Amino acid sequence: MTVISKYFTAIEKVAKTLVPVGVAAPAAFVLSLALYGAAVEPASALPSFARQTGQPCAACHTAFPQLTPFGRRFKLGGYTLEGGDTKDLPPIAFMVQSTFTRYGTGLNEPAGGTYSVPSPDGGWPNQNNFLDLAQQTSIFYGGKVYGNLGAFIQATFVNDYGRAFGWDLTDIRYADTTKIGGFDVLYGLTANNVPTMQDPWNTTPVWSSPFINSVFSLSPVASTMIEGFGPGQAVGGGGYVFVNDMFYAELSGYGSLTPSAQTVLGTGQLGISISGIAPYYRVAVEKNWGDNSLMVGAYGMNANITPGLSYGFGTNNLFDAGFDSQYQWITDQHAVTVRANYIWERQLLNSSYAQGFSGNPTDYLRSLKLGVEYVYDHTYSLTGTYFQITGSPDAQVYSNNVYTSPNSSGFIIDAAYLPFSHGGPDIWPWFNTRLGVSYTIFTKFDGGSNNIDPVNCWGCRSAADNNTLMLYAFTAF
Repeated sequence: MTVISKYFTAIEKVAKTLVPVGVAAPAAFVLSLALYGAAVEPASALPSFARQTGQPCAACHTAFPQLTPFGRRFKLGGYTLEGGDTKDLPPIAFMVQSTFTRYGTGLNEPAGGTYSVPSPDGGWPNQNNFLDLAQQTSIFYGGKVYGNLGAFIQATFVNDYGRAFGWDLTDIRYADTTKIGGFDVLYGLTANNVPTMQDPWNTTPVWSSPFINSVFSLSPVASTMIEGFGPGQAVGGGGYVFVNDMFYAELSGYGSLTPSAQTVLGTGQLGISISGIAPYYRVAVEKNWGDNSLMVGAYGMNANITPGLSYGFGTNNLFDAGFDSQYQWITDQHAVTVRANYIWERQLLNSSYAQGFSGNPTDYLRSLKLGVEYVYDHTYSLTGTYFQITGSPDAQVYSNNVYTSPNSSGFIIDAAYLPFSHGGPDIWPWFNTRLGVSYTIFTKFDGGSNNIDPVNCWGCRSAADNNTLMLYAFTAF
């Protein structure tokens, strides 16, 4: 990390001598990416998987982290497939992610404002550009543990203003195969810490677009429960079957870690506290023929939630029902993926209503994502995503917007360059990098297109002011 930080600092100094101060940060970022890309030759998304299997990134991914049919079966098989020649190395990998974030209009609001992001000196300047050269640094255990047992375990240091190191995404699996009657059955057990972390398709929340985020991204206030879990807030497990390489079914249960356990693990209290056990189900049918793959599925979760850890008022009941589909056409040079995901949520707000946190005893949310992606030679990707969330107006839940509404919508366009999908440099052939640019367009934000922050800035901020440009570099080794 010290060497990398010094490298980028030197690049920024060069950039500042070449361009005006107002654009020095983004110029430094772009210049560093160009020089960095030229320094190495044209790995798997997680290099330890590549070492274990002997396969390049292109075998499992169209473009990281989107999986191919082969990649999905590697995951369902418990991360245990071998074939590489580096069994003497432990399945450890590292990742560094850098971002530059720029809003359509800078933030110039008092402390405590909806969109305010604190600066290191505690002030609240007109903030528009955020350069984070080591936004996220992670260490992974990824691969076979023993026999049919494998794991994906991540610990992460997040370099925002609340710098923290903690437990991140985790999925530990045991998987095997058998025959039942005339059916081929892959079966397994999974223990993980975020609902949908274990899912092999890129439609459900954890692995869906956008695939890389900035810690400074501006997000609408409303989110369905199943989209709102953070790593380490809950723990769960269950079993799954994949029959005849086509029919998938899973049943799992989740419970919340105590606030003290979350503090120890460095995850923090994220606001979703499950009372008891919350069941989660997943069913899907995937048909593969020739270069084509089509999946149609459904998933859902039902949980009793203690809002704000305020006991003595009962619980809220949240029920999420999701429906998703994914089509892929993959050849040696071309990959097209089309995805759709819809979540319907019913909120029985018994506890919140009793405490005056909700204006309605029952609310509803609906979340929709539609996406299409084209990847050329596993090296150049272009992704477009439409997102929309709608739901019941509630004067208490959404009191910070003049519309008392959760409605938000927009588009995300992402272009990326993945130079090492077919193999990394000779010195370390499992090296992997994704360099990209993403632009988020908000057509509606927290209920409206205009006057979206009436508490701090009446009539002066629109949804378009939150449009966000992000440059990013993802490197794994």
